[in-house]
Amino acid sequence: MKTKEEIITSMCYTYRHDFGLLKLDNEPSWTSGMTKKDAEMLYKTMEQIYNNDIEPILEHYKGKENATK
Repeated sequence: MKTKEEIITSMCYTYRHDFGLLKLDNEPSWTSGMTKKDAEMLYKTMEQIYNNDIEPILEHYKGKENATK
């Protein structure tokens, strides 16, 4: 199973294909990539979604993977 950080990073790449491409603040907006600040803010947003919406579901079903009906 993926770690929390791997899942959040994957969410970032799903939302922005250029998440891993860093660019300088003075580069044009039409170039691929994100500034360090933009990438950090996207990660924090995805982390919040994970913490509030995904993690509670995972916790609810934890240990029930092999349970019989």
